[in-house]
Amino acid sequence: MNLKSIFQGNQRTVKARKNVLASMLLKGIDGIVYLLFVPVTLGYLKPYEYGVWLTLNSILIWIDSFDIGLGNGMRNKLATALAEGDKEKARIYVSTTFYMLVILMAGIVVVGTSCAPLIDWYGILHTTPAEVGRLGEIVYLTFLIYSLNFIFKFIGNVYLALQLPAVNNFFVTAGHLLSLVVIYILTKTTAGSLLWVAVVYAAGPLTFYLLAYPVTFFKLFPYLAPKISAFRKIYLKDLFNVGVLFFILQLSGILLFSLANILISHLFGPEKVTPYNIAYRYYSLVPMVMTIIVAPMWSATTDAYTRGETEWIRITMRRIHKWLLGALGCLAIMTAVSEFVYHIWVGGEVTIGFPISCWMALYTGILVVSLSYSNFLNGLGKLRLQTVNTLIVGLLFYPVCVFLGKGWGVPGVLAGMCLLNLSGMVLNIIQFHKVINNRACGIWER
Repeated sequence: MNLKSIFQGNQRTVKARKNVLASMLLKGIDGIVYLLFVPVTLGYLKPYEYGVWLTLNSILIWIDSFDIGLGNGMRNKLATALAEGDKEKARIYVSTTFYMLVILMAGIVVVGTSCAPLIDWYGILHTTPAEVGRLGEIVYLTFLIYSLNFIFKFIGNVYLALQLPAVNNFFVTAGHLLSLVVIYILTKTTAGSLLWVAVVYAAGPLTFYLLAYPVTFFKLFPYLAPKISAFRKIYLKDLFNVGVLFFILQLSGILLFSLANILISHLFGPEKVTPYNIAYRYYSLVPMVMTIIVAPMWSATTDAYTRGETEWIRITMRRIHKWLLGALGCLAIMTAVSEFVYHIWVGGEVTIGFPISCWMALYTGILVVSLSYSNFLNGLGKLRLQTVNTLIVGLLFYPVCVFLGKGWGVPGVLAGMCLLNLSGMVLNIIQFHKVINNRACGIWER
């Protein structure tokens, strides 16, 4: 594909191509930042403290799911309203979502503040005050920052609905880059502090969402600006009907990632979370690239399906297949050179092990294929089957991964994750083809 062809063709396709190109640049920067976080943070914290931080961070990101799917529900409904040219309804969806998020988070902060003194974080994170000081203070301060981020990250969903995922990627990348720069400065000016790492990492993205709010709603898209007068309680039903299913899918994904960290910490100690997460970050470059490619397709699929243009969806998925083959080949190459890369990247301070790399590559491959299809299904609004499967996987996660983990160690936990996620990949592929070819019935069309 030459440069000229990128700006020719179906308007929806052209818009998607532009966003893919911009997102590739941004995610390329973000990928470098993501990798640099490991040696920079390991140079500031001890491996044990680093493992505690990773586990803590994976728990606190649960806050992202407390919107009960409102953000993604708004994304689909806003995309539909814009496709129909109904700006008034678009403002109602944005306003109703924003103020509902404020109400939800206010309640969560009140409950969190009340319960904070009663929670034994040392027991949960399997550590001691001698190893990590001021843990309760670290958790609470980070919790407050994540709570603000919870509200304002909905701005990213607005841009996703506008089929401008590159803008959302900019917020994320800029936030991560800011966090990296500040942590690097701290390594040169202060002694290692888990508190500073936790606060700076959480505050980076929030900074850019706060800056984006006035630019987005006062200058670029004033017709979407949240207004209390545009809040409609009756529209919550529309948002929740779709949003609750997104909530279950989102919560399950976050819980499975978080539980893996907690499970490894409890079975093998916090220090074993570090090699697991280093391998996770290494292989996450592949789904990061695939997300760049498929992200514009979610709201574009909603737009195409609303207009009855299913052939565009078929053609687009055939293009995605070529990218998937490239992604799987890339995973194989990354595994072959993994030991060399780890040595260059983090030195000899942390040992990952080839079995962890192999299982992580397989898990990532399953995830990439599954997410590529689920992205289209999300745009089509077909969430029920995904939700049922995710709930079953969630129930089986702990017993399966504990059983395999006790027998094989950290690779066993990854083997369990591969086994459990395989069903989602297969079901997503089958459902997509049934829906797009008008052969879906029963749960396959829901």
